[in-house]
Amino acid sequence: MASTEVGTKTGGPAAPGPSIVPQGPARLTLIAITVAVLAQTLRFSLPQLDHFAGDAGTGVAAIAVLVVYLAGFAAPLVRRAAGPRGLLLVGVGGLFAVRLLAQVIGPQTWLAFVGTAVGMIAVAALFEGARGLSGVGFATATVAGLSADTAVRMCFATWDPVWRNGIGPWAACLAFVALGAAALYRELSSGPVTAPGLSWRDAMGAAAFGPFLALQVLVLSSPAFVASSGWQSLTGAHIAIVAGQGLALAFLASGLAVRAVPGGVCVLGGTVLGVGAGAVAGTYAMSGIEVVPVVIVGQVLSAWLLAVACRAPLRRAGTGGHVSRIDVGAALGGFLILVVLVPYQVSALSPLPFPNNLLPGVAGIALGGLAAAAAARGGPLPARAPLRALAGGAAALVLLLGTAVFTVAAPDGTAKAGPVPGQVRLLSYNIEDAVNQKGRLDPEGVARTIEGQRAQVVLLQEASRGSLLSGTADLGVWLSRRLGMKLIWGPAADGQFGNAILTSLPVRSSGTGRMQKGDWSQIRGYVWARLAVGGTTMDVWSTRLQGGDGESGERSREVAALLRAWGGAPRTVIGGDFGAGPDSPEVAGMTDGTDLRNAALGAEPSPTSADGDRTDYVFGSDGVMFGDYDVPRSGASGHYPVAVTVRIGK
Repeated sequence: MASTEVGTKTGGPAAPGPSIVPQGPARLTLIAITVAVLAQTLRFSLPQLDHFAGDAGTGVAAIAVLVVYLAGFAAPLVRRAAGPRGLLLVGVGGLFAVRLLAQVIGPQTWLAFVGTAVGMIAVAALFEGARGLSGVGFATATVAGLSADTAVRMCFATWDPVWRNGIGPWAACLAFVALGAAALYRELSSGPVTAPGLSWRDAMGAAAFGPFLALQVLVLSSPAFVASSGWQSLTGAHIAIVAGQGLALAFLASGLAVRAVPGGVCVLGGTVLGVGAGAVAGTYAMSGIEVVPVVIVGQVLSAWLLAVACRAPLRRAGTGGHVSRIDVGAALGGFLILVVLVPYQVSALSPLPFPNNLLPGVAGIALGGLAAAAAARGGPLPARAPLRALAGGAAALVLLLGTAVFTVAAPDGTAKAGPVPGQVRLLSYNIEDAVNQKGRLDPEGVARTIEGQRAQVVLLQEASRGSLLSGTADLGVWLSRRLGMKLIWGPAADGQFGNAILTSLPVRSSGTGRMQKGDWSQIRGYVWARLAVGGTTMDVWSTRLQGGDGESGERSREVAALLRAWGGAPRTVIGGDFGAGPDSPEVAGMTDGTDLRNAALGAEPSPTSADGDRTDYVFGSDGVMFGDYDVPRSGASGHYPVAVTVRIGK
């Protein structure tokens, strides 16, 4: 009987010749580096796309973003015009070029669009470059690439090197691009691997890469997510992620997955993954130590489901339709990245008609469903190999070098003393995810603005810790280390977006709370801390109320909730973005019938945002006196900080 292996001849021995399949390490490296650079590109593009929406309007931005995420469907046309090598050059080579250019000129809006579009084509090119590998090999390389990317980010305290200058960021960029380019050259010089004919059902296994990557960017490979939602240190969060990645690599290397995986088992695995991800990510997510096991188990489940789903698209034998079906399946996967990540990002600013917890849940269930569709149709997986499993898991320990660099690196700054002993310089600052007025992620600009006021207490709003709006950076921890100040975190919309307090004063106690909501819109919150000042204490609160011209009633309800939580305690300062002008009823509600006073009374009225609005305030109760009120100009955020000097009474 004739073999179904493409390229095999019957009736005699095969002619000798070099193998057209590159050596394993080169091919694995190509996949790993491509996945890592794709994740980096998505992270720097999301803040840029949000900035574009603010400038161009929601409707125009929605159409533009939809177009770039649909660019993957051009992959069959690229293949037809330039062949398999052309697809690799356009997708993978183009992605490396975008990454290098972003390091040279910094992330730009146009580059975010180009990078995302090329990245979607690169998803299809991944399967062209991986042909000849098993599904397990593809998944192993993918997890390894994400692991290396996460370890490098930890070296920079999660602030991606693409946003930064200096030897370290450039070395990281060149390491990824050079290694990837060398692997791409090896792949191109080896010649294409003949693709099998596949049914549409088999080809759809390639779509599983999309929800897999979306979960990794949002939850599973985000140290800031685990730190903020799990209430862990950033070091502990990365150790937990490395543990999950190490177990995933060990499981893939062990060969424990059976040859014929029942589709129902994949559906069950995807459901468990989706329920777990939805339970820990989103507005109504749980938080605490339980996040850690969800992330560890999720790493293993997602890697296994990806391996099962990709077996059929990567096999080298079979009959059926044209290889372009795999390109379409991969393009669908790229579009699923949009379906999960972009609405989740939008939910931080505008209400969705459903809780955003559903989005990571849908990603997990979709991954399981796509794996089930191709479950028993891809050929054998490797035999069991316990020693190889141990080697794979142990290799993950190398990733802890990123944690080691982060842990031993000294903070860049030390909090400065106040201008006068016995007085406190306080700043209230809506940093808007540390995205500056040019659309660049700029925590350093925020830090310099704070340093310029010699602040001892900083009340932050819209401070991200793993939010997509800040490229999943942990701004709270980064600013804390950079300024040499303690961090008190208060999640609001979800565990990655909220309010914070930075201080160099001793902290006696602290707490956080959220406002009640009756719909799926963003939940607002507050954080407070009791600080030691000389021989007494001062309470400070940071909050961000609902924005929008038609939300006065909602803001008034939030003011009432905030005042109830405060309870009239003396020696209290409450600062934040109240989303309303000085003559609004909600701002008046802060002082009417209370002991609070506006720190700006008697001062020169000044807008607190670049668009001329005045929505940021500082209020004080009995026992505090204000002086030196100032609204210093800074381009580090769309808002300007409100600075005051506070004198505490006995």
